[in-house]
Amino acid sequence: MHKFVAIGTLEEKIDQMIEDKKKLAAAVVGSDESWLTELDNEAFKQLIALNKSAILE
Repeated sequence: MHKFVAIGTLEEKIDQMIEDKKKLAAAVVGSDESWLTELDNEAFKQLIALNKSAILE
């Protein structure tokens, strides 16, 4: 799929931000969920735990 983004526009800036976030996510997490298997039990619990401040607001 080809994207056509006008150069020098807000659309171009947003598109670049999205691409940068994808690259960062790939570098940190990788392209699959195998990183989950490397978490110890406590780290996994923290990952899936509901943030209490989210429900108090």
